[in-house]
Amino acid sequence: MSTDTKETLQERLDKFKASFESGAPPFNTPRHIIEIFHRATDELRQSGLQDRALKVGARAPSFELPNQDDTIVRSSELLAHRPLVITFFRGHW
Repeated sequence: MSTDTKETLQERLDKFKASFESGAPPFNTPRHIIEIFHRATDELRQSGLQDRALKVGARAPSFELPNQDDTIVRSSELLAHRPLVITFFRGHW
């Protein structure tokens, strides 16, 4: 990426997808796996789940979840001290 032209997030995602689906290194993804991903994505779209997902700017509901030490963490308590950012990490297994 040059310094005078910035890619949008969508452009970066499109490039990543093309690279991943090419089957070339570093991912070396077999075609049958890519087809599974496409089927799963289509099933999610057809389920209507994306229509029920929170939209940009929407307030997420309060929640309680165990952290990595099995201690319950409450979003309301975290928000009382500062803004809260939530990430989802699938893992590498």
